[in-house]
Amino acid sequence: MNKTFTLVAASLVACQSSDPAKLVLPDKTHQQPHWSDAEREQVIAIRRLHSDADASAFFIRLNGDEQPHYHDHHDLSVTILSGESTIHFKDHAVAVTPGDVVFIPSGSYHWAEHTGTAATVLFAVFSPEFTGKDKRLAD
Repeated sequence: MNKTFTLVAASLVACQSSDPAKLVLPDKTHQQPHWSDAEREQVIAIRRLHSDADASAFFIRLNGDEQPHYHDHHDLSVTILSGESTIHFKDHAVAVTPGDVVFIPSGSYHWAEHTGTAATVLFAVFSPEFTGKDKRLAD
């Protein structure tokens, strides 16, 4: 199921629509979350949706910029659900909007820059399970 989960997650928003994107899992369908006032004040708010030894899935709300960093032991797949950001890599950057999917292999230099007027909400899948400890800031 975990490989299927990752494949389904990576293709969640294959077609853009005026309706808000939803996340469909075997046991539940999630609409985009309603963020608390405390979460809205954070530069990055995170909600864990799934976790096992093979993968972890999160809703992430980005309302500012990340610091450049690496995940040395985790692949990361991101689907943009709403908002606008730019994903920076070592030698190029790409603007992303709802429906875009980003794949970041382990060991890749990257960071997200929030560029829109509203927060960017994304669905992220780390493989293997992410416990928050595999984030190395770039020099």
